[in-house]
Amino acid sequence: MAYDNPHGLIAAAVIVQTLVLLMIGSRFASHKMKALGFHTSDYLIIVAGILSTALGIEQVYCAANGLFSVKVAPLQKADPAAAVDFLYRLRMHNYAFVVTGILAVGFIKTSVSFFYLQIFSVPKYRPYITTWIVIMTLWTVSFFTAFMAICGDHGIFSSRSHMNPAVQKKECGSTQKLDFGVLISDTVSDLITVLIPLPMIFALQHLPLSDKISIAAILLVGLLSVGASAARSYIGIYTKFAPKDKIMDPGLGVTATCVWTLIEIQVGILAACAPTIRPVIRELVHNGLFSGLMSAASSIVSRKISRSNIQDSDHAHSQYESRLKGGADEEEIIQLHDMSGANSSSAEHVYGPEVHKNGTIHVSKGYTVDEGHR
Repeated sequence: MAYDNPHGLIAAAVIVQTLVLLMIGSRFASHKMKALGFHTSDYLIIVAGILSTALGIEQVYCAANGLFSVKVAPLQKADPAAAVDFLYRLRMHNYAFVVTGILAVGFIKTSVSFFYLQIFSVPKYRPYITTWIVIMTLWTVSFFTAFMAICGDHGIFSSRSHMNPAVQKKECGSTQKLDFGVLISDTVSDLITVLIPLPMIFALQHLPLSDKISIAAILLVGLLSVGASAARSYIGIYTKFAPKDKIMDPGLGVTATCVWTLIEIQVGILAACAPTIRPVIRELVHNGLFSGLMSAASSIVSRKISRSNIQDSDHAHSQYESRLKGGADEEEIIQLHDMSGANSSSAEHVYGPEVHKNGTIHVSKGYTVDEGHR
């Protein structure tokens, strides 16, 4: 990734954040289409989306105003005093990314965990999910408070004003252990959050293996967020321990850390919403954008055939059009298969904290909770 390209950073922030907001909107549109109520996981993802939007705006602002994508080394040689002031302002924005990022990823992980409670209900596994929700809540509160109070008795909200390296070293001490702690624990907790449902999925005795793999594949989209978190951790640790001749410029290093913080949040939201938007995708395929594209393609083919003098052109066109539309429907059935069909007897819909007594795992195969269906 080119961290020295401010226009690229602006475009990436705008494009991906727009996709994030569309995905969140699709999540709630899917709930409305299925006449479902909103749950804790939905409200948490809204908060994460607001925080993500705030960081996206900040990234655009920093890139547009010459804070991100700027190398500090040349500035240090030309004007050391200006370089110190620049680093001070840059660290203030980095601090905002850190504390906001902690809240955002915490809301995403707890949202995903509450979503697991919606689709899985069995006494054997629910306590593990509940425990993980408690752990992630404590993780979020602890690290957020630690960074807010990093300067001790100077006040819990004074940390932002202590981003001058000299002042911070004197009054706040070293933050390296805290930095490494949040980076490493974030990546590890991301991985655990993604892997938690796998034992529950493969314990479904009455589902075909293909269905289990399909469900697992959708939930494992969250591994993309793990990758972004690992990249951020690598950059953060590398800038501390890399040899001086290979270390990243301090300005670009802060830019990279902030960029990957936002990427992790955005990808996490996309992964959290992906299992819930199947009704919207189906609607688009049958009656929306994709249907329009197929009709347009069919119209173009029809005009080309009418201009030619090939014998039986009308018959050939009707066969082609039939295959085009029929093939699209068949592909939709394969790609967006409603797995609550053949196996609905062993995949009951569950709502709220109520659990069944037969000792099996109950999963809402549509990835949303169907209120009122038992």
